[in-house]
Amino acid sequence: MPFVPGPASLATLGEVSETGSNPPTSIGQTPKATAGGRWVGVGLVGFTLAGGMAIFVGGTPYFEFTAANDSPLYNAVLVAAFWLLARFLRRRPLLASYATCSHALFIAATAMLALVIGPFNWLVTADDGSVQQAVQDKLAQFLAIVPVILVLTWAARRPWGWIYLQKGHLQRWVIFGLSSFAISAIAITGLALASGISWAALLSAAPWILVFAALNAVMEELWFRGIFLRPFSEGMGGRQAVVVTAIIFAAAHIAATYTSSVGEQLLLVSLAAAIGFVAAWAMRWANSLWGAVLFHMGLDLLVVFGLLEAA
Repeated sequence: MPFVPGPASLATLGEVSETGSNPPTSIGQTPKATAGGRWVGVGLVGFTLAGGMAIFVGGTPYFEFTAANDSPLYNAVLVAAFWLLARFLRRRPLLASYATCSHALFIAATAMLALVIGPFNWLVTADDGSVQQAVQDKLAQFLAIVPVILVLTWAARRPWGWIYLQKGHLQRWVIFGLSSFAISAIAITGLALASGISWAALLSAAPWILVFAALNAVMEELWFRGIFLRPFSEGMGGRQAVVVTAIIFAAAHIAATYTSSVGEQLLLVSLAAAIGFVAAWAMRWANSLWGAVLFHMGLDLLVVFGLLEAA
């Protein structure tokens, strides 16, 4: 039987509210509703930060900090540990919020394990540092990570709105998402033209650029925020959840492959923290993934601009 964090079921077809699952579940109570809940919430911040670092810094194939990086065994141990923790903790009412957070970390760790195994790496045929290679690599990542998140969310019998795959407040995310994407696109286009990249080169690369940005934005918004924000918010509060996910997102970019110096890495980490904060706020504000995805897509144009400039 799959792990079920709470009594939410597939019969729950309505949209999920920002205050929790629909219908509310006892396991989704905030710690303040129970004795000693304040200390449970403080501990939960530390637990989720440590878990996120273990997954996104300790297990990623893109860092070389320890022998655990790119290790299927290490990531498999994390998957098993978070799954067992979730099963153990759900039987203890005071620690029920830890169970839902453990399950979210279990999903994230499973997605990282899939990325490390790399079942779709064969799709990467280019080896020239081009935009096409970046798109191939991003597609391989997307296909390894996103289906894992969707399947495990379904297996837990959560509605799709639990990970913000819903309409939410349509007007909010459309205005925020499209306006932020348009501002970024105009700015990056002007920057590209000013740097000597021709209109012909931009138009030729535009389909690849948009595909890269869309794949990366959907993947990262689901992986870094979609699966975390509801369980984290229910356990520690919305503001703390936004900050925690922003820190994890920033840490995951410490050694990004598209930076070449310590200064660039520090700048990227600072920007990633700010982006993570805004994207998490936007997701909760609109109660939907899509405004954050459009915002993220616009900022990812800067990454592709670097590839165009190098070409």
